[in-house]
Amino acid sequence: MIEMVFTLLPTFALIFAFVDFGLLLFRWSTLQNAVREGCRYAITFQTSGGQGQDASITQVVQKYSLGILSTADAAGQINVNYYNPSNLNTPIPSASGGNVPGNLVEVSVQGVAWKQLAPLSGSFGNGIPFFRSLTPITLNIYSSDLLGGLPAGVTSVAR
Repeated sequence: MIEMVFTLLPTFALIFAFVDFGLLLFRWSTLQNAVREGCRYAITFQTSGGQGQDASITQVVQKYSLGILSTADAAGQINVNYYNPSNLNTPIPSASGGNVPGNLVEVSVQGVAWKQLAPLSGSFGNGIPFFRSLTPITLNIYSSDLLGGLPAGVTSVAR
């Protein structure tokens, strides 16, 4: 009985660690793909359903997130910023209309929390520095690209 306890506990800890890491990797890669698809959509200057370009990009990112980002989460976690290539430190304000050819678009998902299924190392020894806390892991994912030319017959796109 004692040998079984000393064998099963580390085995289950390892199994839960593999499952947690696999799910975290799946979540990260899914969101990375969603942000990349949003960026691809942005450089084509498309809009859908009478929405502006930013709302359309947000909708595309949410669609490709496979339900990881809900409608309520999307507003605060999906960001679309435009940058002038000569000044990559400061995003262009919304009122200035940064979605013009030649600018950079950055689509990001920020602050997506992942709480582990079995936080074994956080279950023991609160306050001991070498144990990790029960705080969820936060994912911040970015993708950017250069805005190309406007589609034929289009002179501007509403933000």
